[in-house]
Amino acid sequence: MIKKLLTTALVSSALFMGAQSFTANYSFASISTTSGLIDPTPSPTATGLTFGSFSAAGTGTVTNPNASGRFSFTNWSIGSTSLTASTYSTMTGSLDTAKYYKVSLTPSAGYFVSLTNISFKAQRSGTGIRSYAVRSSASSFTTNLPASVGTSTNLSVQGSNEFFWVDDAVTTGKIGSEINLSGASYTGFSSPMTFKFYGWNAEASGGTFSIDSVTFSGSVSLATGIGSLNFDLNSNFNVYPVPCNDGVIFIENKHAIEVSKIELMDVLGNVVLSNQATNESKIKLNLADLPSGNYFVKMSSGKQVSVKKIVVIK
Repeated sequence: MIKKLLTTALVSSALFMGAQSFTANYSFASISTTSGLIDPTPSPTATGLTFGSFSAAGTGTVTNPNASGRFSFTNWSIGSTSLTASTYSTMTGSLDTAKYYKVSLTPSAGYFVSLTNISFKAQRSGTGIRSYAVRSSASSFTTNLPASVGTSTNLSVQGSNEFFWVDDAVTTGKIGSEINLSGASYTGFSSPMTFKFYGWNAEASGGTFSIDSVTFSGSVSLATGIGSLNFDLNSNFNVYPVPCNDGVIFIENKHAIEVSKIELMDVLGNVVLSNQATNESKIKLNLADLPSGNYFVKMSSGKQVSVKKIVVIK
């Protein structure tokens, strides 16, 4: 049974076509000890997607990085109990939602983005952080994203997807922090997505948390191929409820406009459900037999077309 059905903001009159993969790397090459709270390095690029600049928040009176060539600041929450402790259970601190590094990814109009992975290099000073995590705006920054560390011997995943720096004596940068993304929130989104990197369990206020070589992997799809969108026609329709628990959605036809056809399409443009001409003020569609995924409700009236995106999650 469908447990959740979310309608998102209006998308252009289109479907996902010609997905192009990308691997976008933030090098922080222009960072210096006077470059401020925003990374001045030119951001990576990908057709159909704007990568914002990294910024630091919650650093207090610290307004510049403490190192060059990587995003590194002090003033993280304290909580490491020993200079040599290597056991996660000895940590006493907790994530402070006001202290983080932030970056936003914004799809261009008419494009949809799917993210699969974030990888980055982490580093600390001798009194720096021992714990760090990544969250996103998809969960309103309330949940740590799925973490893994690959073959790194000095990193582990503890608690609820928290990265843990195992050996306090090690201060060299470590590659291997991985965030694995999946699900409807990160597949085919067309609104800005923001990520925050949190660090805590430092041993002193002067201890650092550094990130470097942050890489986003995924694909961008150009929305093409259905026809031109007429705003007045689109504003006539409302797709609901949000959420839907019984596999049924309704299309509200506010002005009872004659609709020549209603089609439900998957992301490849395949028609999975079709209704014929109607001018009813409320149109019912039964989606109980459809698998989870992204779909588009296409309403046609003469030469005009309106499309709304929905996400079905069972």
